[in-house]
Amino acid sequence: MKYPIYPITFSYVSGIFCGFYLKLPDIAVVSVTVLSFVTLFSLYILQRNKGFNNKLNLFTILAVFVTFSSLGFLSYIFNNKPIIIDDLNAKEFTIKVTDVLKSNAYSHRMYANLLSQKDQPKVLVTFSNKLDIPKVGTVYKLVGTIKKVAEPRNLYDFNYSEYLRLRNIHYQITSYHEPFKIKEEKSFQSIIISGRDYLTAQFSKLGYSEKTQGFIQALLFGIKTNLNDEIQQQFKDFGILHVLAVSGMHVVLLFSTISYVLRKLRLSKNVITVILIVFLLIFSLMAGFSGSVVRAALMCLMTIVGTLTGRRIHTINLLVGSMLLILLFEPNYLFDVGFQLSYLAVFSIVFCYRVIQHYFTFKNWILNYFGQLIGVSLVAQLGVLPLSIYYFKQIPLLFLIGNIIAIPITSFLLCAWFIQMVLSLISVEVLALITPILSWISTFCFDSLSRLSDYFSIKTIDFHFGILQTILALLMVFTIFWFFQKKKLYKVYVFLSIVILFQLITLQNVIENKRKEEIVVMSDADNVVILNKVGSKINQIGNANKYTLQSLKNYELHTNSKVKTIDSIQNSFVLKGKTWLVIDSLEVYPKQKFDYVVLYQNPKINLDRLMHDVQPKMILLHNANYQYLNEEYSAYFKKRKIPYHDMRTKGSYVIDYNSGNN
Repeated sequence: MKYPIYPITFSYVSGIFCGFYLKLPDIAVVSVTVLSFVTLFSLYILQRNKGFNNKLNLFTILAVFVTFSSLGFLSYIFNNKPIIIDDLNAKEFTIKVTDVLKSNAYSHRMYANLLSQKDQPKVLVTFSNKLDIPKVGTVYKLVGTIKKVAEPRNLYDFNYSEYLRLRNIHYQITSYHEPFKIKEEKSFQSIIISGRDYLTAQFSKLGYSEKTQGFIQALLFGIKTNLNDEIQQQFKDFGILHVLAVSGMHVVLLFSTISYVLRKLRLSKNVITVILIVFLLIFSLMAGFSGSVVRAALMCLMTIVGTLTGRRIHTINLLVGSMLLILLFEPNYLFDVGFQLSYLAVFSIVFCYRVIQHYFTFKNWILNYFGQLIGVSLVAQLGVLPLSIYYFKQIPLLFLIGNIIAIPITSFLLCAWFIQMVLSLISVEVLALITPILSWISTFCFDSLSRLSDYFSIKTIDFHFGILQTILALLMVFTIFWFFQKKKLYKVYVFLSIVILFQLITLQNVIENKRKEEIVVMSDADNVVILNKVGSKINQIGNANKYTLQSLKNYELHTNSKVKTIDSIQNSFVLKGKTWLVIDSLEVYPKQKFDYVVLYQNPKINLDRLMHDVQPKMILLHNANYQYLNEEYSAYFKKRKIPYHDMRTKGSYVIDYNSGNN
């Protein structure tokens, strides 16, 4: 093939996906990998010695696919070895902070290495926020509890445990006490972060407000720990949250700015190349090696290498090559949302924009700039839209307005703040003179978005795609642009086939959801909330708190159903011919048989008498109960082999009447 990087990358990515979804013996995968490598090498020798042979094409393609698929499979397996901590009853831990997350109102949050464990696995840690925000490299001794990261509490909630597992984090330590600081260890990572903190601290010397400093830190280095919640919500409403995450756009802007300045200083080509390479490496380190930054940095490096070696540079080749290089070192990047959206957006621009570029090209440079901005924003948004719907369950309506306002302003501010930060190392007083101007520009951006946000009452449309619908929707988008690149009749047939398949899958989902009947006892920290779903209608019993309301919204989107009635919770009621009893803190209940019993609000009752009087088929331990009480009840039911469901540890309880399973 002319570009073998394409089938190699496709095969490797397929192998990573197979490793994620399939569980196969390591020895079997290793055997297949070795055998396929030997076969591929033999075919290569045979082709080289006897000349190109069309008859061996199919075998060569199969050998390439199997070889690199199995290599991707092995890469995923070896990067995701299961981590098991035997002593989950330990109370004292020694940790070393590796990443600091955004603190909440109650505690500091961070990733840390568990030094008191032999393999020093990475864990999620939360402890009291009475101390200063922890720093990377700090070693603490703390008292708390350790457990596996909890699964989602309700159906279709964000799976935080899966998110952490792909970062090789399986356990979390919780402490409600102040930790004891042992020492601060210096490492390459802590030195880089210290340098980043020193640079961001320059902006406090330059006279910026805390609100603006948080915005600067997010824009320059992707640090969101100090970002104002109101600003973040504004950018989210307009579908431009990517502007606040250090992305490829930021890297390219700074790369181009530095390159332009260095050329104007008439430095030699070799010196410029070295400075640009050093900048890309340091900036990637300071941005925490986020997927989009690494992608852009690698593409810039490849462009430099291609220019120096006199090779032709194809953006698609750079895109695919950078993806392969990243995934060779860190296959879990493939499941990072930012990584996926970044590559998909760039691919959309490269593949689709040239088809419509002439519609957004003008002779006037101002009109041309905004025309190009609108055109690029449209194709990028259209390309990532199916994936955005899949992950975020929303269609942003104001993204175009947001891009027109935010991108020009933030692009200018990004370059201006970067130059101001670097030059302030020479003279803070002189550079502080332009602070009022840049502050006014940033405030103008916030105020403009705020006023527009208030003007539009509807900013997003809630929507949901399944994984197959997402893939087919992406194929539909790119097939349309593929057709207009070079119009052929067979492309129309391909597009129609994808549309029909998409409609069939959507129709199947609608039919399944209409037939589905189930009862869901939702995990709510305050109230008993029960959903009785019959087809597309839901009867809700009990009022949900604000957190469970979001889970309820997710449930409605995924099942294509709506809450039609909301009834108050009673102590006893009948659903689907089954009797239910809710025993609360009053501890009053009738002496008759019930199918399901919910223990709620810490009832301290005689369990032997309850079992004798009520004879339930299933006991539900509500998560509003104290933890120690649920543990006591669980021990009792487990010992006597009585069916029970602890909602504190297992989340919501589902009765599926279509399959008869709970």
